[in-house]
Amino acid sequence: MSDQYNQMHEKLVKTSEDFTGMIAYSIYKAEKREAIKNGLNIVEFTKLKLQSNEIGKYKREAEGLVNLFLQAAADEKINGIKAELAGKINKLTLESLPKDPMYKRLFRWHNFGSAGVVGNFWTAVIVAVFVWVFADSSSWNTAKENAITSVKAPFINGSGRGSAPDSTSATVTP
Repeated sequence: MSDQYNQMHEKLVKTSEDFTGMIAYSIYKAEKREAIKNGLNIVEFTKLKLQSNEIGKYKREAEGLVNLFLQAAADEKINGIKAELAGKINKLTLESLPKDPMYKRLFRWHNFGSAGVVGNFWTAVIVAVFVWVFADSSSWNTAKENAITSVKAPFINGSGRGSAPDSTSATVTP
């Protein structure tokens, strides 16, 4: 080999699959280019860079770049896997929700949503039956007329709101 042959490639790149070594050699070449641009003595530059501490520096820089690249690739893959798992979990959750038949949903609606309305209706019916059973016919007719007037009053007034009954309306006495 000639004295002018630079052995930096052999010192940094061990095999054709040594990508870290190839990156280290690329870093060395970039520094050498800068040295040539700045007019430095290239023979002295090469002697300096062939020292073991300089070769170690290039290898550490290259390993840092490789690790940075691998970490970015791993983070991207991890985020993709997280998104895929979140989608699968969401799908499984929706599929595992109970699908009750209509009568169960109606029962649940009745007991939790409209129980007050339905209960008030049946209370009114029971009260009406008691009044009908225990009142004489004239009292029943008066109570029936008062109930009909009370129900129709909001619609007759036109405002949508009921008004207080006047003092002239008939009252039910048992």
